Amino acid sequence: MPFPFDIPDNEKSELISKILKYTTRTQEENAQLKERVNILEQEIHRLKGLNGKPDIKPNTPKNDDSSSKPGDDNDAGAGHQKRDTGKPDERTKKKRKKPPKPSNPIRKRVAPVNIPEGSEYKGLNLYGVQEITFTVSLIQYELEHWVTPDGDSIYGRLPESVQGYHFGPELRSYVLHQHHACGVTEQQLLESLWDRGVSISAGELSNLLTLNHDDFHAEKDDLLTTGLFHCPYLQVDDTGARHQGQNGYCTFIGSPEFAWFGSTESKSRENFLSLLHRPWTTLVLNEHAMSYLEDHNCPAKWRKVFQECLCVHFFNRESWDAFLDDCGLTKPRLRQKASEAMLYLSFTTPIRNKPIRKKCLKFG
Repeated sequence: MPFPFDIPDNEKSELISKILKYTTRTQEENAQLKERVNILEQEIHRLKGLNGKPDIKPNTPKNDDSSSKPGDDNDAGAGHQKRDTGKPDERTKKKRKKPPKPSNPIRKRVAPVNIPEGSEYKGLNLYGVQEITFTVSLIQYELEHWVTPDGDSIYGRLPESVQGYHFGPELRSYVLHQHHACGVTEQQLLESLWDRGVSISAGELSNLLTLNHDDFHAEKDDLLTTGLFHCPYLQVDDTGARHQGQNGYCTFIGSPEFAWFGSTESKSRENFLSLLHRPWTTLVLNEHAMSYLEDHNCPAKWRKVFQECLCVHFFNRESWDAFLDDCGLTKPRLRQKASEAMLYLSFTTPIRNKPIRKKCLKFG
């Protein structure tokens, strides 16, 4: 920042020259300090969660085509701007996704009041109004009780959708959707149901959210099976996770076409192969398993023991563990290597006449 006024050189004394230099240096230091204070204030606002200084961009009007000339500098700047073709980009297309239309509308005809005599009817004007209703109803099933001549009791059979439940399928679906899809906590969901008049306790709500979900787990396993058959490659990752107060791991297996998640207590190679083998239970011991053990430096003593049991099928993991116990193989590391060989072989063996590529299983 220059001095407010100029002094001719012939009028500058030594003292005035020193004062001018000191003043210039002080002004520069003040400008630097102001910039630093501004930076520190912004950092304080950020740490305290306060609103910082808004970043307002200058309003630059677009150049008119009539005023620009070929070869002008404005043409170069306009070339960097996205040309407006009138077609929405991909992000705009996703945002403009049309909502589904309600099916089976309810028709209600509304006639005007005080129609003058001699008026002519000209048809209907449609006016749609969407509405959602939450109603709570109690269904009392009157189960007939009959006694046979032999003294046996016979009761009427409940519908399959409510067998073992005191809550209907619609209510159970609503509870699962609110908790798992919408992220509503159990306490908030419980209070919401109470406000709507549903007679349910905290324990019953917890049971609806955690018990009798075998159909969902079977669907998840079918998803993994289908993905392994139809995807040319797999992507795998894992992360730490807490489950029931214990440290564990959540493993992801998927591709651009599907995603599957499994929670376990380990992240070892054996655990990963077990997850890939999860849809199937049969284990096979043959030459490929022996080659795997040889490549991983399994002692010749145990390879000889396994060689005597080639082409043996184990229907589940429990029978395989029992076989290792009978053989006397108790060292955890050797048992893990033997189990890896069985799981790796069983997974890469052609299943239903469609083999899975071995290179999909290579990981660190």
